[in-house]
Amino acid sequence: MAKVEGPLMSIEARGKLADSLVFFPWKGRHVVRRWLKPVNKESVLQGYVRVSLKAIGKFIAKIACTAKSGVVDSRLYVLCTSKAPAGMNWNAFLGQGFLDLVQAGGTFVTASLTALIAAYSALGTAELTAFRTNATALGLADFTFGYGYTTNIEAGCILYFGALAAIAQSVSAGAPYNTVIGSWVASDVNAFKSDITATD
Repeated sequence: MAKVEGPLMSIEARGKLADSLVFFPWKGRHVVRRWLKPVNKESVLQGYVRVSLKAIGKFIAKIACTAKSGVVDSRLYVLCTSKAPAGMNWNAFLGQGFLDLVQAGGTFVTASLTALIAAYSALGTAELTAFRTNATALGLADFTFGYGYTTNIEAGCILYFGALAAIAQSVSAGAPYNTVIGSWVASDVNAFKSDITATD
């Protein structure tokens, strides 16, 4: 990236010149760089990342908070806002908890997402039913992505991902957030759903 003084015989320049150069301010300086056409390569890894982001985003969208929907802040919202580090939004904090589970050493690992989905599928019948029933009550819906991980992601699995994120971020020292999700029973799933929609 080149640093320029008085670009194009002006005090400041912004924007693209033909399909070759881009002028823009950066950290108080006027800079110019080569123009690159953005590419959406839709690789398998990119598909896995986008599936993960879409799933946790769908979950976060169901957490009741005044700023979003005008309803009273839910218990999970309050827990997340109180635990999020200074300068980080509650939703980014919760999303980070899930994304950390599908990364190893800062690198996204497709096998990790597949393993989490397999762990969800291996839950007991009562727990699977609780996740599915509560996901439906929240208005979560199954989805399928066009590339990368192309198998259907169940609504219950989206709720499961949200629970994993809450546990990973230790949003509360109390139940059910202080237990391994494999040990959750249907009443824990019901309590988690209640925390998403209800206040203390």
